[in-house]
Amino acid sequence: MNKVKQVLSCFYNNVWLIILSLASFPFSASASTKIHTLPTYSFAEFNTAFILGLSLPLLLIVALLKPILMIKWRYPAILTFSLLFQFYAFSYLTQWQTSALLISAAIFLLTAYLWLQSDFKQHALTKALQWVMAISCFSFIGAVVVMREVDVFQLWLVYLAVLLIASSTAIIKSQLNKNIKLRTLSLCIATASFAGALYLWLNVQISIVWVISFSVLSYLLAIINGCWGVVEAIKNKLSDIEAEYNLNKKVVEKVSVPLDPITNLPTYQQSLISFKQTIKNNPDSSFVAIVFKPLNFYQVNKVLGHQNSDILLLQLAYNLQKSVSDEHLLVNFNNEESPVRISRLQGLDFLVVLDASLSNHPVKTIVKDICQKLVKSVPQAMSFKSFSLNFELAFGASISDLNMQEAEQFIAQASDALLEGERQNQLLCYFNPQSAIYTERQLSKMEKLKQDITNEKITWLVQPQISLSNKRLKGFELSIEWQGSDGVSLSQNEFNEIAEFSGEIYQLTKQMIKQAFHVLSIMHNANIKESVAINLSSKDLLEAELIDYIEKQAERAGVPVDYLVVELNEQVLLDSAFRARMMVDQLKALGIKIAIDNFSGSYESLRYLRRTAIQQVKIDCALLNDEQNSASEKTIVNALINLIRKMDIPVVAVGINNKKIEESYMAIGGDLAQGNLIHQGIDIKEVSTWLSQWQKKTRLG
Repeated sequence: MNKVKQVLSCFYNNVWLIILSLASFPFSASASTKIHTLPTYSFAEFNTAFILGLSLPLLLIVALLKPILMIKWRYPAILTFSLLFQFYAFSYLTQWQTSALLISAAIFLLTAYLWLQSDFKQHALTKALQWVMAISCFSFIGAVVVMREVDVFQLWLVYLAVLLIASSTAIIKSQLNKNIKLRTLSLCIATASFAGALYLWLNVQISIVWVISFSVLSYLLAIINGCWGVVEAIKNKLSDIEAEYNLNKKVVEKVSVPLDPITNLPTYQQSLISFKQTIKNNPDSSFVAIVFKPLNFYQVNKVLGHQNSDILLLQLAYNLQKSVSDEHLLVNFNNEESPVRISRLQGLDFLVVLDASLSNHPVKTIVKDICQKLVKSVPQAMSFKSFSLNFELAFGASISDLNMQEAEQFIAQASDALLEGERQNQLLCYFNPQSAIYTERQLSKMEKLKQDITNEKITWLVQPQISLSNKRLKGFELSIEWQGSDGVSLSQNEFNEIAEFSGEIYQLTKQMIKQAFHVLSIMHNANIKESVAINLSSKDLLEAELIDYIEKQAERAGVPVDYLVVELNEQVLLDSAFRARMMVDQLKALGIKIAIDNFSGSYESLRYLRRTAIQQVKIDCALLNDEQNSASEKTIVNALINLIRKMDIPVVAVGINNKKIEESYMAIGGDLAQGNLIHQGIDIKEVSTWLSQWQKKTRLG
């Protein structure tokens, strides 16, 4: 490597001597032309042979190195062919010579500038400038071919100006060292000189020797820049190989590691040890954890059973490991002699860890390539005992600069991204740090809810249900007003979700039942014999002591149990298991009324109503306020009301939040209602006062 650097340094130090020699060539060639009066095509043919002799070995070397170094071979090829075509036009074309020269020169200049900028840092401005140069080139060619009346010489100067401005801007904006800037500027000067010489020759102001000489000089400088890029690519490749060797030498001990008995892959614990060691040895590296799984493998377990499905899982693991065993960017979980880049987590989840600092490509591009390799490694159809199935892989990735202590959390984040991708039907999903913040907030709310339930700091509200025709009170629905840890009040749906996940839903339900009978006691003392409704979740229906607790609270309050209404979500009734349906039957047998909340009117729901004794149906009428949907909503609500009336089941409209909704509901024959128009919610401590005021109001009315 040191010898290569010395040769390149020697060559670079003599670059200006070579340029001066080539620059002096037109003078001697011009003098020779004047003395010997050589024909033009002789000079062009001489340089054609020179270019062919130089370019063919170069193109062959580039073609051989391309699979290893990812070299862009199209640039030297196009550059060579466009220059050779110029020489051909100089020597042999007469009728279309000017157009051919300008077109080939335009392609020559564009290729030289794009090749020059191919190694620049590809930010948005550089890409935009490259598009400007390409569009201007093809626009110029189109004008030369199609628009015969245009002044092509003036247009050539405009095109040259666009190229120079765009290329100069790209060079200035790119962070280049002094040596690279000198090479790029020298190429820009040479190509500009060639373009200017071509313009002067077409206007019969200089000899053709100058044009050909500057074109050859530009070509040589472009080749020098390209070769310099090849040398840099070789150096980077050697550095990557050396880094991989050192990494494996430091990270992995030359001993066998415990493997998963089914897949023969390292276990989670072993991969975690290797990962932490890699982080310790490379503290400045940036890693990507990728957790993936076959989406439809559960079908195998269902059809073949676990013992037979393990054989397919082993086959799948073998193909996955084989596809990435030589991928040096992935962390090795085994020893150097037999590298293993994949480990098995729990269940069907697999893990690979990418060291993104070993590559100069964008991180997400590398991740995408790794995922595509893994996808391609899975056979199109895996078969076992006449059972065949196509597997599809889903990936979750987490990108981070991390410390050794964060390895477990880092892998867990990739697993969370995989779960999120499954929910959103995405095959590749990246971990979003905002989701972690959201999860922390939810956990904080759950913790506060547990404390508030334990300390009985929940605010209970009741919302009246009235008859719109005579304004008589028909009952209450008990609800909760609760503020999270951030001090913001949660909607009923948000609260129910947090309560479900907190594990305190049944404790909350017991408090709700207690408060409901307290309200019933107040109502009975005020000689109001109406019901109070509470909402139960599917988990509540699985509690064996629910019936006993309701009876105990009814006895303590001195109120018959049949004044309690239990509201169940429509989907809970349709999806509930046998045990939950048995609980519903016990509630009805006890005399408790059952109501369906959020009734949709689906076919399954109507069938349930027909075969089950339901005492009340609640329909959301809030959408009657929407002018765009009011006609269709009225039709649907009207049909539901008429249908349920024929079954002799009372209908209660919820969402009666303004006068317009109330009028629309009454116009289609509705009567029982609750909503913000009637009352937003009465604190349970103020129920007695509100009842006395309501009774006075109804008497006066």
